[in-house]
Amino acid sequence: MEILQAVLRKQTLKNWKAQDWIEHASFGVGQISESRENKLDIEFVSGGRKTILKSTELKQAAPPIPDFKLPSAKGKSRSPRIKREPATRRPSRSQVV
Repeated sequence: MEILQAVLRKQTLKNWKAQDWIEHASFGVGQISESRENKLDIEFVSGGRKTILKSTELKQAAPPIPDFKLPSAKGKSRSPRIKREPATRRPSRSQVV
């Protein structure tokens, strides 16, 4: 039984790399953005960015359509922050003369 479990574990630990398309049972189709020690950072088409363990069962997949590009989080610009003047403080009761 232990041998069977070891074989199954080995099958799920595929050498995934950045840009590979995968399918996760719960999150759907996604593209690996980074492969680290025992974790994968994946941008899912409909689920956003997730970090999962490499031991998670994943299937190889294809992009939803040819030349599909996920929106890049690095390329997104944030809306400019509005600088606000500091609020004027009312004097506390101890400061009122």
